[in-house]
Amino acid sequence: MQKHTLTLLFVFVFLGINTNAQKNTDSVRAGIYIKSIYDINSSAFSYDVDLWMWYYYSNDSLKPLQTVEIANAKRYDYTNTSLVKKKGTNWASQDCKATINQNWDLQNYPFDHQKLELVIEESDKDARNLILLSDKNKLEYNSDINIKGWKIDSTSIANGLTHYNSDFGDQSLKGESYYSKIHYTIFLSRLSWGLFFKLFTGCYVAFLVSFLVFYIKPIHVDPRFGLSIGGLFAAVGNKYVVDSNIPSSITFTLIDKIHGLSFVYILLTILLSIISLRIFEKDKIVKQMRFDKYSALLVFISYLLFNIIIITKAL
Repeated sequence: MQKHTLTLLFVFVFLGINTNAQKNTDSVRAGIYIKSIYDINSSAFSYDVDLWMWYYYSNDSLKPLQTVEIANAKRYDYTNTSLVKKKGTNWASQDCKATINQNWDLQNYPFDHQKLELVIEESDKDARNLILLSDKNKLEYNSDINIKGWKIDSTSIANGLTHYNSDFGDQSLKGESYYSKIHYTIFLSRLSWGLFFKLFTGCYVAFLVSFLVFYIKPIHVDPRFGLSIGGLFAAVGNKYVVDSNIPSSITFTLIDKIHGLSFVYILLTILLSIISLRIFEKDKIVKQMRFDKYSALLVFISYLLFNIIIITKAL
């Protein structure tokens, strides 16, 4: 009760509502129980959720079953609505299936952490007339929920206001309005390593194929350069396959970093092979063998270190 009182006080101070107006402000305690989460779709920037919603309120004129909406949903459907009055308090509830807009941050994919956000908001009465308050301190969900490829880390609930740069025709609002909302968040982490190796095995194999050129004598020009060129085409092909499975991004993602690094190192093997061939043509065989030996060590160790640094930052 103290938390709800403080929330109301904050809203009144924030909106500059006077003491007399506070007496006319209704409150609705709202809660949700998440039954299932499915169809997580990063390409469509969405996920689907099945949940139960309920409301407690005293003013019989309020209609939260009709006026509370899921603000960040693409679409939602309410079913099984119920309204019961117990000891002077209205208890309304309904089942809901919704497709929620989700802004996926794939910069560190597949080592990414995501926030599934769901926002319910009063759509009829502004914050001067009605405040939504969370009925629970902790987001409740079905313990049997199994989101394939993901782990639920934690949850949070936050009461708040949505500011609109419009009074929606109500001149008393003077060009802007505030509506009460409750923000529910589920924090997820991806089960990453299996997916990581599926995504990058082709890329790493392409690099290793190119790396083998240092163990081929320069006298065999065709296989020495052919391995690097073949590895380069394989790495590019792997990049296109991986990119086709995730949404495009304007940021430089982990996938771009690892593939870009591999491209550079495969091209480096070609450059070093050219230098090695020049040394060999000058009949400096011992020097050429030493050059290949140190080049192999430098390329492999530095490539490995750069990969460790990139992956560690993503983790």
